[in-house]
Amino acid sequence: MSVPYRITIRVSEDLINQLQEIVEKNQYSSISEAIRLAISEFITKNRENATSKVDLKLPRNIYTELEEEVNNGNAISVNDLIRFILREYAKGKTKN
Repeated sequence: MSVPYRITIRVSEDLINQLQEIVEKNQYSSISEAIRLAISEFITKNRENATSKVDLKLPRNIYTELEEEVNNGNAISVNDLIRFILREYAKGKTKN
């Protein structure tokens, strides 16, 4: 893999030892590969409007209520309704 840019950083001996253990344990080809992956994940996580997948377990009675809302035509699907509810909740939290 051709990488056109080089970044130089300084880290403690303890940190480099931990990194080396992770590289060996997870069979990365090098510390550089692990760091490139970490940078890529950092960028994805911090991008504007980035999304993350969440596994959600709901009590059956709440899921039934959501299904009723879908059956009444108030949402396209239970998943869509959950996304809407979470977006509205987040909007309310960020206004404070």
